[in-house]
Amino acid sequence: MGWLVVCFDLPVVEKENQRQANAFRKSLLNQGYFMLQNSIYVRSCVTYDKTEQHIRNLKLIAPSTGSIVAFYITDKQWGLAVCIDKYDYKQSKYKKKAGENAEKQMTFW
Repeated sequence: MGWLVVCFDLPVVEKENQRQANAFRKSLLNQGYFMLQNSIYVRSCVTYDKTEQHIRNLKLIAPSTGSIVAFYITDKQWGLAVCIDKYDYKQSKYKKKAGENAEKQMTFW
């Protein structure tokens, strides 16, 4: 069991770039990723074979410009992560939508 972490830096200056970046983010959510930060998405992977399948899918949905990095970490490494979150999402107009079920998903494993 592990986690596939996808980090990306996509240009959004031109309208077409914005459209491609938004489509990429939406595709990640539709494929079971959750948003950890604005350009960092994560999903669980039960086996390394599944990870390879998800990486192939990433290559298919990748925009024509920008930089995307994907890496796999084990569940133990994920568990060692330290989260220092001082931002109050309840008071923000930008509510966490993609990661709402992340805690439920993580406790499942």
